[in-house]
Amino acid sequence: MQFNLEKLDKNFVALEVTVNEEEVEEALAESYKRVVKKVNIPGFRKGHVPRAILEKHFGKEVLYEDAVDIIVPKGYLKALEDYKLEPIDQPKLEVKQAFEAGKPFVFTAKVEVVPEVELGQYKGLEIEKAKVEIKDEQVTERLAALQERHAELTLSDKKNLEKGDFAVIDFEGYIDGQPFSGGAAQAYCLEIGSGSFIPGFEEQLIGMEIGTDKDIKVTFPEDYPREDLAGKEATFKVTLKEIKVKEIPAADDEFAQSVGDFNTIDELKEDLRKKLTEWAIQDAETSFAQAAVNKAVENAKVDVPETLVKREMDDLLHRFEHNLAYQGLTLEKYLEYTKKTREEVLEDFRPEALKRVKSDLVLTQIAQVENLEVTEEELTEKIQELAVRYQHKNPAKLREILESRGQLSAIKQAILLEKAADFIKENTKAIEAAK
Repeated sequence: MQFNLEKLDKNFVALEVTVNEEEVEEALAESYKRVVKKVNIPGFRKGHVPRAILEKHFGKEVLYEDAVDIIVPKGYLKALEDYKLEPIDQPKLEVKQAFEAGKPFVFTAKVEVVPEVELGQYKGLEIEKAKVEIKDEQVTERLAALQERHAELTLSDKKNLEKGDFAVIDFEGYIDGQPFSGGAAQAYCLEIGSGSFIPGFEEQLIGMEIGTDKDIKVTFPEDYPREDLAGKEATFKVTLKEIKVKEIPAADDEFAQSVGDFNTIDELKEDLRKKLTEWAIQDAETSFAQAAVNKAVENAKVDVPETLVKREMDDLLHRFEHNLAYQGLTLEKYLEYTKKTREEVLEDFRPEALKRVKSDLVLTQIAQVENLEVTEEELTEKIQELAVRYQHKNPAKLREILESRGQLSAIKQAILLEKAADFIKENTKAIEAAK
């Protein structure tokens, strides 16, 4: 086979493939093996009709279609391999010289390929790195949050309900004098001032006495999730059963002993400081590494293909839809609430998609230039990590599943990108950030 490459605009190339007479004959011979299994000719067993008889009976053209199906993919893939091209979409094929036995066959494939990346500086970068310094105020805030988590609600002897209290109430809601589903509850505990109920509801409870009843009138927000309630006026008949207050434990030795293996409150504070320091160091390292990668990507020049951007936008939308499902929402409901179309939401993801695609292209090029490769040990380790994450007891079986789905190459690529990012970080000089 002979190949010719023509570079077109926007990362498109045209590959011309010329198949010589011998290769045409090889394809016809392979085609014959396929076709002969499908035909019936009197006097011959199925699958055993000689080629000459087959061609005489049906014409030589009977083998052409399968021969083309054999030779075109082979020639196309060989051309990609020879020119070291990576397609990002399906090719558009065109026959330039008709297929015929004893003659060369010529076809062209127009295809969009991964663009060339012109790397800028990615080694020897200088990036600011945050200095880790944990202040006493941060430890105090962390301790307060821990105290809050261990707080308990206790019955209060208060006569009247105040903001900040927890009201234990029975209530039933009515719209146009009729109760509605989901509008009633018994012994419901509501923090006054939390804003967790319908706007205006909590404020009207303030001042109530235990054992008293009150009619609370509110209007459901226009964007309320339930369409049958959105924008409607409702009356809730409320009975205040109890008043509870939150008791936050004192920050003393007893509290420290109750939350961990500590003897004193000072030991607990020191442990909190240590953890805050570890988290801060990790955050600083992560931010430093990401900033280094961002700079390397910024320094590179590449014509990012719209095909890859749209593919990434679709992927981001799919993940967004998946996250909505966890919250009990569908994309259709989200579009209804936000008054957006699917296309508008998709476009919202364009900047992030563009950033991701360019980053992947640059990191891939750096990996190639620096001869970074994914070892079998690294792949095995990653699959074991995935097995643990998805609670799959047999990593080897998981690998078989991933391989059968054609997903191993994506996992290898992800590891390669991580290695390229690590390479950039390791070759970047950290500068202490200005205060």
